[in-house]
Amino acid sequence: MDIHNKSVAAVLNNLTDAFMIMNAHGRIEFLNAVAEKITGYSTSEARGMKCDALFNSAICKIDCLFRWNTGAKKVCNKRELVIHRKDGRPIMISCTTSTIIDTDGTVAGAVDVFKDISKIKLLEENLKDSEYKYRRLFESTKDMIFITSQKGRFIDFNQALVDLLGYKEKTDLYQLEFIEKIFINVIHWEVFQNQINLNGYVKDFEAGFKTKDGSRLHCCLSANAVKDDQGNILGYEGIAKDITARMDSFRNLYKNHQELVLLNTIAVTMNSALELDDVLATALNKVMKLLGFTIGAIFLINREREGFDLQAQKGFSDKIKDDPVELIFHDKELKEFFLGPDNFVTPKSIFPSFKVSLDNSKTRKAILLSCFLITEKEKPSGFMAFWIKNDEELSIEDFHLLGSLGNFVGGAIANINLIQTVQKHREELKRVTAKLFQSQEDECKRISRELHDQTGSSLIGINLKLDAVENKIPLDAEATRTLLHQVKGQINHTYLEMRRISHRLHPALLTDLGLEPALDQYISEIAEQTKLDITFKMIGFTGRINPDIETVLYRITQEALSNVLKHSKAKLFKLSIIKGYPSIIFLAEDDGIGFESDMNHPERPALGLLAMRERVMMRGGKFTLRTAIGEGTRIRIEIPLNKEGGSRKECLQIPLQESYDQ
Repeated sequence: MDIHNKSVAAVLNNLTDAFMIMNAHGRIEFLNAVAEKITGYSTSEARGMKCDALFNSAICKIDCLFRWNTGAKKVCNKRELVIHRKDGRPIMISCTTSTIIDTDGTVAGAVDVFKDISKIKLLEENLKDSEYKYRRLFESTKDMIFITSQKGRFIDFNQALVDLLGYKEKTDLYQLEFIEKIFINVIHWEVFQNQINLNGYVKDFEAGFKTKDGSRLHCCLSANAVKDDQGNILGYEGIAKDITARMDSFRNLYKNHQELVLLNTIAVTMNSALELDDVLATALNKVMKLLGFTIGAIFLINREREGFDLQAQKGFSDKIKDDPVELIFHDKELKEFFLGPDNFVTPKSIFPSFKVSLDNSKTRKAILLSCFLITEKEKPSGFMAFWIKNDEELSIEDFHLLGSLGNFVGGAIANINLIQTVQKHREELKRVTAKLFQSQEDECKRISRELHDQTGSSLIGINLKLDAVENKIPLDAEATRTLLHQVKGQINHTYLEMRRISHRLHPALLTDLGLEPALDQYISEIAEQTKLDITFKMIGFTGRINPDIETVLYRITQEALSNVLKHSKAKLFKLSIIKGYPSIIFLAEDDGIGFESDMNHPERPALGLLAMRERVMMRGGKFTLRTAIGEGTRIRIEIPLNKEGGSRKECLQIPLQESYDQ
């Protein structure tokens, strides 16, 4: 090859690869333009140099020595090596050397074809590094990553998917072939696939994964569709987060909330209804709904008949109350303990459950029930019994709920029994108080009659005899006559005082004419005897009302006026009695000094107020008192027209003092 020919040199310079020609002695004869650019030497500078000197590479030196010393006539294999440019900068090249053989078979020279592969190598290193980082991220993340075909066949997945699903090796999971087999519900995979096909991605899709042992893994999936240049879906790549713990926490939180709602519902029921059956039925229904039970009952211990009473039930036949049933305890000693006299238990948050069978004598079918103790003041008062399927297991949280409910219901039973006992005693006290007031009224009537009929008649008779004595006294016995006049005056005064006392004990007008005439006379007498300005009116009365109510209103008026005169230092007293429906309203107010609202204040006329309140309560009414130092006193009373007495609820809620509307 005539390298000095300009046409040949032009062709070589236009090659994209570097081209170097050496003579038979291994010295450089020619470098094309690309070779000059790579090495930094021009042809004139490189001519006469050996390639190892030009490349400044130890590998190249060894290779050249072997070739020229042995007279190798073969073509060297393609190799990669690092050379150094004229300026000393290293460059990696890919080099192929071919030997030029003369016509007589001798080596006439060699041709090196090489190119700069530094950038390619850099890209390869970057690619390897990216692949390493990707694989490290792919395998080290704790979230599950998967890549599937469009039909859902596994292409790749990370170790987290293997571990979280409970498999040992990837090969075990590959044997499933399709990702849909790890979904608990295949419909979830179908919905997931439809959404990603429609939108190209899915975000925060919740589904259940099935582990190797069959347990559930609650997951949140996000994935993208992998498409070709034409937009056709080739497969899916996605990530799944294990949110089982989060969902368990949410369920526990929701369950705790439901438990609080349950206990609050029972508490509200206790406040609104004092019937034990209502409280127990509410507790049973709520806990069965919360825990998903279908059959349940509450039995309370009946120590009088040494047995157990069915107090509430749900899910049983309605005939269970009519048909005789027998509770068969699997632990007979436990039954004896419940019914025994010394059945004290140490308070605990939860007691062990026990089993009983409910046996119906007609159907002869026994139902196995799991039971949970109800305790009341360190003693068992009954138990809750539920039918639980064999495959159902209660969690420790469920046991704690039932234990808390048992203690809570036991407290409710104790409170209701206490309230009923208090109410019973209160009813007895009401009856005793009513008899006391009635006896008092009867005694007042008797004394009033005796004072009027007997004592009054006796005084009149004495006065008449004194008149006869006076007629027989000599006219000159002035001292005797004067003394006799004084005695007669004392007798007349005593008679008038006796009539006044008799009237106050029980006015005849109240019995004969009614409340308004009796109060008119009484208030007129008070107004004449004191400087108190009294305003009195009765509204809406067209006839007589219940004599007992008339007596109550009369006595209350007496007590109110007596308190005003003794304690209030008032100048004005207003009394209004209004007949409406369904109650009579009694309003009494003064402009006196008032008093502290504390019922136990020693300077207060508490006994009189208590007597007033008791009289009102006996009629099922409401007594309200409002007072303060320097602000006078106001009493408001409502007495039902058509009630002989107050209901239990009204009696329990009657306040001695409360604020009220003007």
